[in-house]
Amino acid sequence: MRCPHIERYLENLGEHGYDHNDVSPANPKYNCIAWAAGEDHRHWWPADWDLITYYWPPHLQREPFGQQTLQNFIKAFQSLGYKKCWFSYRQKGIEKVAIYGTPKNVPTHAVRQLESGEWIWTSKCGMIDEDIKHRKLFNVGGNEYGKVIALLKRRRDGKPFLIDVIKNWLTKKFRS
Repeated sequence: MRCPHIERYLENLGEHGYDHNDVSPANPKYNCIAWAAGEDHRHWWPADWDLITYYWPPHLQREPFGQQTLQNFIKAFQSLGYKKCWFSYRQKGIEKVAIYGTPKNVPTHAVRQLESGEWIWTSKCGMIDEDIKHRKLFNVGGNEYGKVIALLKRRRDGKPFLIDVIKNWLTKKFRS
């Protein structure tokens, strides 16, 4: 079923930018960062004002509202096995996350790439608390979330990338 309230909230989405048949019921238990991280039972945010409501990986710093840093968000996803990448196209066996932000690179939103199908990305839509599948990263960018400021990837099987295995081996080899 078409959701005009989502289309109004995300001005670049439009009628054809998302899967009308797969919009979740509103669920305030989690947010977009948690959803992109693969969780649907708690909110993720580096909020220093509320350590109970918002989870953040314990080894990372909490930050004041409006002063969240892109580097802190990247580190959070790196703790899940992601690393920076430069392209958003789908690759077999690779899962990607895109982080959106303001012109000053303050993170506002994150989306996760789906493995297959016509609908390539999945988003938890902020204040309306619904999950959608959409075709393009551009579809959720705009006034509410800004633009993509970082892309990250990891292997779906959990193994490290070959280049990282080689770097680790070389580092160990030349340290001794």
